Amino acid sequence: MFASIVVNAQDRAINFEHGTWAEIKAKAAKEKKVIFLDCFTSWCGPCKKLAKEVFTLNEVADYYNANFINASMDMEKGEGPQLAKQYGIRAYPSLLFVTPEGKLISKNEGASDFKTFIDYGKKAVSGESLESLTAEYKKGNRSPEFMKKYMTRMEGIKANTTEIIGEYFSKIPQAQWQTAENWYFINRYVRTEQSSVFKYVLQNQKAYEKKFTAEAVSDYFVMVYGNSIQKAANGAFPAEDLKELKDGFLKMNFAGAGKLALQCDAAASSVSKDMKAYADVMEVIFAKYPEKKIDDRIVAVGSFCWKILNQSSDQYVLQKATKLAELSMQVQNPEFMDVYARLLVETGNFDKGIEVEEKVIAMLKAKPNPDVSLTACEDRLEKFKRRKG
Repeated sequence: MFASIVVNAQDRAINFEHGTWAEIKAKAAKEKKVIFLDCFTSWCGPCKKLAKEVFTLNEVADYYNANFINASMDMEKGEGPQLAKQYGIRAYPSLLFVTPEGKLISKNEGASDFKTFIDYGKKAVSGESLESLTAEYKKGNRSPEFMKKYMTRMEGIKANTTEIIGEYFSKIPQAQWQTAENWYFINRYVRTEQSSVFKYVLQNQKAYEKKFTAEAVSDYFVMVYGNSIQKAANGAFPAEDLKELKDGFLKMNFAGAGKLALQCDAAASSVSKDMKAYADVMEVIFAKYPEKKIDDRIVAVGSFCWKILNQSSDQYVLQKATKLAELSMQVQNPEFMDVYARLLVETGNFDKGIEVEEKVIAMLKAKPNPDVSLTACEDRLEKFKRRKG
């Protein structure tokens, strides 16, 4: 959501084989390539969207045509039902990567944006089957190099990575928990403050800061405690729990502690439906603690603006969101720009809203985006014009 996008003409698509499954595997063996198998059904809307808006992008086509033997099969026709049973297909689309021998490398369910889809391919291109990795894990291989590959594959099939990483750390001495390899695992997979590994990092904060920088440790704490804030906001007693968290953050000594305290205020305001207070606090957070990476900033600010657009009609709140949404024009993100256009119209700036929506439509015609419907934007533009009168 809200990922940056460059507008270019698209003239290539993934080349899919049309033979039998046996013929596809034979070709993959001959060319020594992994098979990408798109599992779809005729009634699956996201499958059609993926085929139309992602498989037809040049960057996707070039990568997949160079690195894979590509196949696309209806799971309710021909060999489809047998393959669906063999690979445990439960949702559509399912995106499979398979060895020439037919062993599953990885499986990803649901439509994705083009960056995520390419990332799926990059993780699978090594060709090691899930079966072989699981067997190696059961034999007791816990080397950092192996665990990186294994955990990445477990993420792909939505396995319980929290349980796996907990077992991994329980089997190695704490003296090794501060190595660079294990800091990678902590950062990526240890996500709750209840974890014994997180508690160890907290107790040894200075040592981790010395090895990996205070900024990196602070960012990690912000991520983990952010999950705690979200859990508290959705709990039975959000006001009390958020206050307790905030009081704790104000006593902590890392750069992001102040941000977390403000996030508690924002969450409390959101829970109590005080959108003016919520907007005020979020404005301070964005100004005082901006995300370092532009993509992360787009997600944070874009999500806030989307929430305001859908939950508030107060002009004070809408004006604040509109001002922040100007960021969309700097990064030329069509999804975010569409939100900006809608905010402009809701605050009475019809001409600017129409102008921005027209730019969004032009971008989508030049390069489709799976997260933004061209038809919906065109319909919205007509509504803007009618409201203007």
